[in-house]
Amino acid sequence: MSNSIFTRSLCAAAAIAVTATGFSASAIAQNRAERTAVVSYADLDLNSEDGQATLQGRLKGAVRKICGGYDSKSLIDAQDHAVCMDQANASAKRASVTLMAAVKSGKPVETAMVISN
Repeated sequence: MSNSIFTRSLCAAAAIAVTATGFSASAIAQNRAERTAVVSYADLDLNSEDGQATLQGRLKGAVRKICGGYDSKSLIDAQDHAVCMDQANASAKRASVTLMAAVKSGKPVETAMVISN
């Protein structure tokens, strides 16, 4: 098997796992629930602007999925949601930068990237 095919297979198999932590609205206990979304980029040409834009759109969708909705009448829920969005967006940005650096260097991403906050 040629190195090029092997490299493409590794890149196609990898995914970005975006993880965010949700917080309980309970004032007594701050139970943390970890949520993960997998963002596939196997079908994207990340050397193109269109491929990169599509990846960014998928990451934004994953962040929204992870953090979900909140009760806008609850200050605690609104604050927890804002923290989740900030942390998940930062994690997605780090994953994107790491992935794009690997693409530009021509080195495949050999494992899925787990992003945590």
